[in-house]
Amino acid sequence: MMCLTFKVMVPHKHSPLLDSLYIKGYDVANRMILDRTKTSSKHWKEIPCVVAKALSSKYQRNKKLKKISRLVLPICGDKGKQVKIVEGGVRVPSLFKKEVIPLTFPRPIIGFIRQVEFSKVDGQWVMSYSYNTPVEQKIEPNDKTKVIGVDRNSVGNVATVSTPDGEVKFLGPSTAGITKNFRNRRSKLQRKGAKTALKKIKRKQSRRIKHINHIVSKQIVNLAKKHNSAIVLENLSGINKGKSKRYVKKSQWSFYQLEQFLLYKANLLGLPIYYVDPRNTSKQCSKCGSINATSGKKYHCSVCGYVAHRDANAALNIRSRWVEQAVPSSAAGLIGDSLNQRTNEVVQLESSGGAR
Repeated sequence: MMCLTFKVMVPHKHSPLLDSLYIKGYDVANRMILDRTKTSSKHWKEIPCVVAKALSSKYQRNKKLKKISRLVLPICGDKGKQVKIVEGGVRVPSLFKKEVIPLTFPRPIIGFIRQVEFSKVDGQWVMSYSYNTPVEQKIEPNDKTKVIGVDRNSVGNVATVSTPDGEVKFLGPSTAGITKNFRNRRSKLQRKGAKTALKKIKRKQSRRIKHINHIVSKQIVNLAKKHNSAIVLENLSGINKGKSKRYVKKSQWSFYQLEQFLLYKANLLGLPIYYVDPRNTSKQCSKCGSINATSGKKYHCSVCGYVAHRDANAALNIRSRWVEQAVPSSAAGLIGDSLNQRTNEVVQLESSGGAR
């Protein structure tokens, strides 16, 4: 079972009520922060009791919070008592009485809606709703070589994938082209001092990256499901050091977000995710295992003469490193004798959590 969160537009007829509640709620939430001893809803009678309780839980109990810049109006589902599932959508009696907010459930629902949150985005009220959904039984491939290697790229396509049958796929658009475009636009706005426009372009870039990461992560898990395979990624937990930190910062692409999307999508389909050491995945020859200097996107091995796309070579190495770790040494010759002398740290994560 996993908790997922989706968003739906709130009908315009409810906007006046939510606008009024936002003003009152914003004042109440800030007073809650100033006096954290008043935790009971009886102290905040200007707003509905269920809203006061949720605001106290979300803002007042967070002792590190000093100021609220953008309020969210939360309501706990209270096991179906405060947020009721009806035909065609849900009802929130404490706010809208018998009015129904139309929505669908992209995934099957278990039980009840856990919580809803109302927020205003670009002048439009949006409701986020969270609920539990079943996950498929975890796949444990009998053949440990049935994995797909995924190389996440700072330059070029978002990801490059190596399948169990040796096929290489390039997924997503050019990350460098997208980030360069937004970087140039932000630079021009900064010189003009257009702060409002600068905030809008930053939000637009964030939405664009999120949208692409959703698409690419879905393509990866669907490919793994098709091959009944596990997914292998590079362990980039130490990426915020040295040259790697500057490289990722310059690329401005959210690798962590892509990984989180992969984790929850794979968990829904019962697909395991493994990790391997990322060192020299782009420099090592996927045929003979020798290390070669790289320049640009073309990879050329000075030992065996192997020529390939640099990202394709990296994806093949990522997959091969897991194969070497998972299968007996007699089968590890697939990736060269030099790899047999290296011990790679492999971490298996059991993915869990929600998605937004």
